[in-house]
Amino acid sequence: PDAVTGDDVTEGQTIGRIIDPVDGTEHKVTAVSSGTIIYHMNGLTVRPGTHLAAIAIPHD
Repeated sequence: PDAVTGDDVTEGQTIGRIIDPVDGTEHKVTAVSSGTIIYHMNGLTVRPGTHLAAIAIPHD
């Protein structure tokens, strides 16, 4: 992860990376909104569609 629980992030910011173990291709994971990360996943495997982080959006 490039950002962890408690970090403030902005929409489009890279918050992590996934490396394909077969060919080494790096895939960036970006924040879908601005806010504070309230949890993130860090593991050896990731399935397509898995939620990797949750971002709390400030309520105005």
